[in-house]
Amino acid sequence: NLSDPIEKLPGVGPVYQKKLKKLGIKNLRDLLFHFPYRYDDFSKIIPISKIKTGEISCVQGEILEIETKKTWKKRLFLTEAVLRDKTGAVKIVWFNQPYLANTLKKGDKICLAGKLSQGEKGIYFINPAFERVFFEEKSKFLIHTGRLVPVYPETRGLSSRWLRFLLKPVLTSLTKELSDPLPEKIKKDNKLLDFKKALWQIHFPDSLALAEAAQKR
Repeated sequence: NLSDPIEKLPGVGPVYQKKLKKLGIKNLRDLLFHFPYRYDDFSKIIPISKIKTGEISCVQGEILEIETKKTWKKRLFLTEAVLRDKTGAVKIVWFNQPYLANTLKKGDKICLAGKLSQGEKGIYFINPAFERVFFEEKSKFLIHTGRLVPVYPETRGLSSRWLRFLLKPVLTSLTKELSDPLPEKIKKDNKLLDFKKALWQIHFPDSLALAEAAQKR
């Protein structure tokens, strides 16, 4: 329930407990009311053939090749991949994220979003957000790409990506249990969203209009 301490959630050990408490998050209620301060608009998934240098784009495809290596000069990890869809292919570069070697592999289908840059070896995405997907899924199943993506107040070592992972299952299970404190007449007269819908839409909005309506509520 809402008063349960945050450490009851799977994966929230002593280190994360301390970081969450820095943000004022001590229980599940605090987590649900830790609202985003902005949204990244990754809602339009476009073909790779339509991406443009200097623009932020969201694309979906299959990994053709991927390799992680360590650069001795700068002592950081470099992961390079090639993503392909029906219209073309594009290179991806992630810096200092060695865990990707165990997270992604050739043949994986992913959705990614980021800025397209140009260098000596052509165009490529640098450190894009990504997540594995199945193409039959719609955007409502995506968390980090392919939708309006919430960006939260953070602290060192605790990212918005991690908070989204934490929030989604809590929202799914707890919103069914929440009652709306406002009478129907007040909601109707003031054109306010239902409490459960507002809570969901402020974290994972289906549109900017719904995000604004959730903020108003």
